[in-house]
Amino acid sequence: MHPHKRNIHKMTTWSYFLFLALAWSFIIIAIAFEKHDNHLAVVHVINALPNNSEPMRIQCTSPRTDTNLGEYTLYVGDDYQWNVTHKSLHYCEALWERWFASWHAFQPRRDVSHGTVYWLVKHNGFFLSWNNSSWVRKESWQTE
Repeated sequence: MHPHKRNIHKMTTWSYFLFLALAWSFIIIAIAFEKHDNHLAVVHVINALPNNSEPMRIQCTSPRTDTNLGEYTLYVGDDYQWNVTHKSLHYCEALWERWFASWHAFQPRRDVSHGTVYWLVKHNGFFLSWNNSSWVRKESWQTE
C-alpha cells in the first residue's frame, strides 16, 4: 500500500473514532439535561382522611401540555407524587365517598421556587405546604 494511502486510512479511522466519541458525549449530556434541568418541582398528594375511610380517587392533568397523569386510588396514608417538568398549571380532581373537589395542585407563579409542593387531603379540605409542616387550607370538599 502506498504510504500516502496508509495515512489517509489512519486519518479516516481516527476521524470516525473522534466522531463516535463526540456523538456519545452529546447523548450523555442530553440525557443529563433531560433528567435534571426539566425537573421544576415534585408534587405530593397525601391521603390523610380518617382511618377506615373509603379510598380517595384522584386524577391530575396539565391542560396546556395536554398531560393526563392518570387516575389513581389513594388509601389512607398513601402519598401520590409526580415530577413537574413544565411551567404550566396542573390541577387535580378528587372523589371520596359522596364528596368531590378540584384544585390547582401546581401553579407556576406560586410553586416553582419551592421545589416541593405538598397537599394534605383531610376530611375538612385540601391543605398546601412547601415544607411538609406548615399547612394552609386552600380548598374544601363539595357535595351535591
